[in-house]
Amino acid sequence: MAIEAVVFDMDGVVVDSEDYWREQIGDILADAVPGAEIDPARVVGINVYDQYDMLEAEGYDLAVDREGYFALYDRYAEELYTEHAALTPGFHDLLDDVAARGLPIGLVTSSFPSWVSSVFERFGLEERFDVVVTAGGEDVPGKPEPDLYELAAERLGVAPEAMLVVEDSEHGVAAATSAGAHVVGYSHGASADMDHSAADAVATSPADLRERVRAGLD
Repeated sequence: MAIEAVVFDMDGVVVDSEDYWREQIGDILADAVPGAEIDPARVVGINVYDQYDMLEAEGYDLAVDREGYFALYDRYAEELYTEHAALTPGFHDLLDDVAARGLPIGLVTSSFPSWVSSVFERFGLEERFDVVVTAGGEDVPGKPEPDLYELAAERLGVAPEAMLVVEDSEHGVAAATSAGAHVVGYSHGASADMDHSAADAVATSPADLRERVRAGLD
């Protein structure tokens, strides 16, 4: 099926933020589940509230409620997105490549609307996306379930199978693949040790990512 829309994840794809988040997630988990040893990689790419529900379902003795767990993340988010996160090199050029083909562009992220707004404002992305779907702003299951991508396809007016999706996390790749999209995995930095084997193609640098997306559109 021909590609009719391109959709990007935010953290680790639009902006390089996963290394910083992984550093902080260790502290967040230590505060939320004192004494437990939980690998931060287990929750990368999963919505904050879904993380909480997963930990609770697994029987961990959480020291905070769901809103308190979100607050642990939110205290780092403003500094991260306004000071530490860097736009992926050449990302505006990549968006130009897609726009030149007349294809709509979407964003599907496990981050929250206020965090997305910080990124858009800082990097001049406010007018670059036709559809934005955030796990924190929708009443549907987050990644690795396919619902967010299915919702994005509906709002873009295309079949999920007609989307090209760029994801860096294992959970994100699983979500997009389950929705039926053509998936380009972005393996770099904090995501380099994740399993991207379910993706249709894998890119390992910004330049390679641009070429993989172009190839997926041809």
